[in-house]
Amino acid sequence: MNRLSKISLTSVSLICFSIILFGCDIRAGVGNQIEEGIVVTRDNNTITVTAGKNGLNGTPVAIEWDGEVPACLDSNGELVAAQQGETADGRNLIWILADISAGDSREYVASEQTDCLSKTFDWQKAGPDRSRLLIDDMPVVEYVHPVFDSNRIDETMKPFHHVYAPDGSQLITKGAGGNYSHHRGIFYGYNNIRFNDKTVNTWGGQVRSNEHSSFEAEWTGPVFGGHEVVIDWIDRDDEIFAKDIRKIQVYQLPGNEMMIDVESMLSSKVGPVELDGDHHHAGIQFRAAQYVYDNAEYSRFVRPDDWACFPEDREMNDSDWYSNSPWNIFRFVVEGEPYTVGYFSHPQNPQGGQMSERLYGRFGEFIPGMVIDEGQPLTLRYRLLIANGHEIDRERMVREYNAYSIIP
Repeated sequence: MNRLSKISLTSVSLICFSIILFGCDIRAGVGNQIEEGIVVTRDNNTITVTAGKNGLNGTPVAIEWDGEVPACLDSNGELVAAQQGETADGRNLIWILADISAGDSREYVASEQTDCLSKTFDWQKAGPDRSRLLIDDMPVVEYVHPVFDSNRIDETMKPFHHVYAPDGSQLITKGAGGNYSHHRGIFYGYNNIRFNDKTVNTWGGQVRSNEHSSFEAEWTGPVFGGHEVVIDWIDRDDEIFAKDIRKIQVYQLPGNEMMIDVESMLSSKVGPVELDGDHHHAGIQFRAAQYVYDNAEYSRFVRPDDWACFPEDREMNDSDWYSNSPWNIFRFVVEGEPYTVGYFSHPQNPQGGQMSERLYGRFGEFIPGMVIDEGQPLTLRYRLLIANGHEIDRERMVREYNAYSIIP
């Protein structure tokens, strides 16, 4: 029996053991939990939002809008802040945070009022290689974008987004250093990229791999803050082989919570490029602070119903079984404070995604088989729901996934 056969049999044995021990019903790929009922429509200057069976509580929703987006909308005499955004192909959007009881509908009508603003997002320069997003002077996200220095490879090898606790009290992600230094905040890469007889590792290679190129846009306002940046993907010959247009939008929600939308459009500059790796070493992933690594006994993963049989204090890492999951929940502790990150994969992402889990603080999705070419980019969309405490549960995640799934 060869080594591959042994690995295959071992994998099957572990799955069977899980079935017997935990009563698991393997239904790989049965992860779609979109329910009917959440609907957003527009008739001229009136938006109607119909909630699903679980309602909406400060949930970001968007719909296409013609012309200039009003600063305020009127909803039964209450002024609600609105903000302009864009789809990936440049269509105009209007964004609001919707509060609607389960099964109800609510109308939002364009208003001429402009004094409905309460809190607003703003960007602040936090150093030569750092840009910090604030809401009313409270930090929420920090973009770290060092210039590569061959004398400081580990510190300058890649840009990433640090994440603060929703109450602004501390960073909950890890930067350079610590265990697995290449894991940093919200980051993106592949450890086995192939093109033109070259192999490149933008995940953890200890050389120049990703480098910030430019700021294309910054957004500030009452509904969200964010930006669009261009990141060069660089091979070992210091040549740019791909361009990553990366966008984030951050929303503050009620009750010490926030959401971060992450979108990447990765384009080739050198013809066909194979984006390969595995679910532990590729994709757009989240890495919690070093404290989580040092205190992993407090970490838990809460999965959709199809995988709920597997213990929360164990890593569910069989890539064939744990595929096409719409979301995952990671509960952890930083400096004695409990936090939760919910990770959503947008239904427009390519199918076949494999979820990775590490109790020490890293998790996210890798989609195998992706190839980009000139004029054929790969677009990926993810949403993170971040909260103080451990209250976010499966029902909440299904509700939020339903809302996320209808964003244009």
